[in-house]
Amino acid sequence: MNESGLKLNVRRTLLVGLAFFAVSMFWQVYDNIMPLFLLDFGFGATERGIIMALDNVLAVVLLPFMGIMSDHFPQKLRSKFGRRMPFIVVGSVLAAVTFMLVNFAHNSHNLVLMLVTTAFVLLFMCSYRTPAVALMPDVTPKPIRSNGNAIINIMGTVGGVTSLLLMTVLVTYGKNDLGEKIIAGNNWALICTICGLMILTTVIMIFRVKENKFAEESAQKMKELGLAEEEEEPSEKKEKKSVRKVLGTLTKPELKSLCFILASVFLWFFAYNALTTHFSVFALRVLDHESFTLPLLIANAAAFIMFLPSAKIGKKIGRKKTIILGIGMIVLGLAFASIFLIAGTPAQTLQVIMYPTFILVGGGWATINVHSYIMCVELSTESTTGTYTGLYYAFSMTAQILTPILAGLVMDYIGQRYLVPYSLVFACLAICTMAFVRHGNAKEVPSTAIEEKKDEQTE
Repeated sequence: MNESGLKLNVRRTLLVGLAFFAVSMFWQVYDNIMPLFLLDFGFGATERGIIMALDNVLAVVLLPFMGIMSDHFPQKLRSKFGRRMPFIVVGSVLAAVTFMLVNFAHNSHNLVLMLVTTAFVLLFMCSYRTPAVALMPDVTPKPIRSNGNAIINIMGTVGGVTSLLLMTVLVTYGKNDLGEKIIAGNNWALICTICGLMILTTVIMIFRVKENKFAEESAQKMKELGLAEEEEEPSEKKEKKSVRKVLGTLTKPELKSLCFILASVFLWFFAYNALTTHFSVFALRVLDHESFTLPLLIANAAAFIMFLPSAKIGKKIGRKKTIILGIGMIVLGLAFASIFLIAGTPAQTLQVIMYPTFILVGGGWATINVHSYIMCVELSTESTTGTYTGLYYAFSMTAQILTPILAGLVMDYIGQRYLVPYSLVFACLAICTMAFVRHGNAKEVPSTAIEEKKDEQTE
């Protein structure tokens, strides 16, 4: 509970977070299984990389569009089903069905069918990712959205870990004629389990998530605290606003802050995604061992531990300062490792150095992510949350398209050791852009509203 008397409904947030749980679970499997499927068809590393980048390319185009679409969902349908849930239900079910077709195509060794069904899987996933993420701010009052986002991030982490555990148990490997390690078996147990869980979470949300009711209760609490937004016309009667028109409603200082927030998002994804994308090769060729999973698991554990504390820190010192603290942790970890890497430290020592580095990087990453998205949608209204969510993902996805390529060029033409210094440069730039942000912290609740709330609780 914060100073205004607001208390996060954890049970409700967990139910809403099931959508992000399913999204994270799917992408963890897709990112690991699809390269192995493509390898079976003889695709080289460059070709596999191009195909694997398609989801981010589609995301840049579709995520903002789907955010706007859900913001302006027809009023008649919205009053009955909500504006986010229809996208979540239809998108998740269609994605699950087509993902099973992808596995069927792989097992049948039908390349054309596999590529076509993969394109549809990516399309359906993009169709509901933005509405799924925008649902939490819709049903959570602004002063406690960082708390809600912490829960959502935990749900996403649990989804990713669930997939990792399932792949550990259900995926089998063999060797081809050249003695190279390949995926073996038909993988139906894994794919059906993942798709079944996606559909199960959707069914639970259909019966347990009352979007309109939850949103109305959140709006009422905002009104009681004096933070209510101006009433808007039903979406059927008002003109659908483009991104440009939505941004045009901001003041110049607010627009400037939004630009710097999005620039910071772009830069820290440039830093982090380069490191995670290329770390397996880095571990093999620079650290001189094949066990690259332990540092990444340590990073995930550090992130899991930091989600809730970072939300509490944000209440005390503000979202902006907390994000800068998180970036600072990443910079510290990367700088520590970069010193030893540039100095030519032996691989055995570098292996040990990676553990504290990834503790700082993982913890810092969680500290950033609890607040960054919320700072972005803090500037939105009830009818534009999806639009701002789409903008957030457009900038993060663009970074994830570009940074693996640029980091690869650095590793190929400068040196494998320079992956970490590369990430360090962009993390430092993210601190610089974040320093110019002036808006996006939680709005202060009027003191009169706080007193009235306390009086009600003592009666």
